[in-house]
Amino acid sequence: MKRALLSLLVPSLALALETQVLPQGAIMLDLGYLRTSLNKQWSGDRRALSLIDDVPRYEPGGGLQGILRARPVAEFDFLLVQALYGVTDSLSLGVYVPILMRSTVTTNLSWESGDYQPQLGRAYSLDDFWSWAASMGQPRVADRVVDTRFRLADIVLGAKYLLPRFEWMKESNFRWSAQLNVALPTGTNADPEEAVSVGTNLWELHAAGDVELHLAADKHFFTDEYGVYRLNVGADAFYSFFRPRLYTAGKGLKNPLLNNNAFYVGDTYWIDPGDWIGGTVSVDVVPFIGPTRASIVSGGSLEKAHALPPMLTLSASYSYIATFQSDWQSNSKLWDWDREKLWQAGEKNLFRFTGTLSFFRLGVPVQLYASYRTQDLVPGRYTRPANVFTGGVRAVVKFW
Repeated sequence: MKRALLSLLVPSLALALETQVLPQGAIMLDLGYLRTSLNKQWSGDRRALSLIDDVPRYEPGGGLQGILRARPVAEFDFLLVQALYGVTDSLSLGVYVPILMRSTVTTNLSWESGDYQPQLGRAYSLDDFWSWAASMGQPRVADRVVDTRFRLADIVLGAKYLLPRFEWMKESNFRWSAQLNVALPTGTNADPEEAVSVGTNLWELHAAGDVELHLAADKHFFTDEYGVYRLNVGADAFYSFFRPRLYTAGKGLKNPLLNNNAFYVGDTYWIDPGDWIGGTVSVDVVPFIGPTRASIVSGGSLEKAHALPPMLTLSASYSYIATFQSDWQSNSKLWDWDREKLWQAGEKNLFRFTGTLSFFRLGVPVQLYASYRTQDLVPGRYTRPANVFTGGVRAVVKFW
């Protein structure tokens, strides 16, 4: 049995639109909750496979004892804290802090009986397997593993710059921007001694690169005299760089049969995850602009209030991500390839649906949002599709 890695897409530093930045001096605070579930991985031919390979067991020099199978389901709860600051009307800086609050892995272990065993008068059962494992010092893997420790993931620092526009861009309501994200190594690796474990660095979360560069653009349609749109179409192209990571091999201190590979892998090994390249297309629709009144949010001006965000915005986006080949480096070339073949050059197909309710026009600088992101609609290759629900509240303040 192999340890399962979590694979989810934590939202990157962003505002509602691909190119949106904050006004100068404004601060946005965003507090969100993320719930993700994962139960499979995509093969090279886009088939859904279990996160953990089957483990066949054989009699020494004899027949098949049976096959140990696991169909794990992993569920995770994250607290997402984001803060952005408008340095100028064209430049926003931000920090994004994901905190893992709870992880739950249901192992769903099962046993397929093998050949008839004359010494038993029957085939081996799952209890027989664990009795044998116990005699070797291997404890039985729990049916459900819950970890309620608060653990910090990689903190991301970001900068988004609204690029200068030519006159035709202004006349066409077209904007473009560049964004740079850099991750700090504040997350952790998976525990090499646990039978079921997950790390919180960006590679194990499969969330984003250590360094990401985005080039985005969007265009408003059906705008009024205050610049409020009814339809927006956006696009974002990006490149994600992953740094090589050093891992500690398992020495079988807790699971001598499941995690005991240091004697042939080496005490440590390196993983170069492979970079990503991809793009996103998005559509934002405003079905309801909402009532408008002069308030402290608009500086007492009704005209400025008419330019505030609409009350209800519905968004949908599709992202295609091409993942590069991983490179594992240890003392065992065979062990390296057994892992590299699961993380070959592949792809993700992500769909996201979001609803945003804004109270700015009513004089309350608060927005509520909810989104659902899935990788199940179009199968990928050599990736692990997570379904993610996110809900939260964001507030914008300005002290001068």
